[in-house]
Amino acid sequence: MRLQALTTCAAAVGALALPFTLAVPAASATSGGAGSAFAISASGPVAIPATPSVTSTAQKPERKSVAELPANPLVRAGVLNAAAWSGHGRASVADLDVPRLGLSAGAVTAKCENGNGVSNLVRATLNGKKLKAAATPNSTVNVDLKGLGNATVTLNRHVRDKDGSLTITAIEVRATVAGKTQKISIASVTCGKGGKEPGKPSTPGKPGGDPSTPPA
Repeated sequence: MRLQALTTCAAAVGALALPFTLAVPAASATSGGAGSAFAISASGPVAIPATPSVTSTAQKPERKSVAELPANPLVRAGVLNAAAWSGHGRASVADLDVPRLGLSAGAVTAKCENGNGVSNLVRATLNGKKLKAAATPNSTVNVDLKGLGNATVTLNRHVRDKDGSLTITAIEVRATVAGKTQKISIASVTCGKGGKEPGKPSTPGKPGGDPSTPPA
């Protein structure tokens, strides 16, 4: 896959902490006790609708899963999962690969519960460098796309809305190539104050393991 494809199409658990800023569409904003989640979304020269996407105010989880991300020139991923219910949102992506950025991960997850949440990366690397399993919220880094443009990647992006709801996006990317902006959001969840935990929903994909947190 070549970086040039960004402009021709329709028209990032280890020892080295590495931050990133990339704006991308987050899980749809919710109010009150609603919860929402999606696994992957992209906008720009390559558009990928939120896949899968769930929004719910119910007391029990509503879940959606996709065995593999549909073919596209930007992102490859295996099992994608999203779950949402009152005050809760969970999303995960397995076997993530974004060749143009040199970004890959065995698993990417995000969880939001009653206005609080976390994200986690498993075996994640960017241009060959290992990324922290649990990055500091809103840590960012710039990436040079080999003279063709640049990208900003944000890890563990937290955004608090006016109504108190929280949106967490595990990885958010904004790349600019030839004057065009490409955005990617990976594992994004939104939740406000809501219902009680009805029981642990099935873990999306296969994000197993309890990766040790690498030194800062």
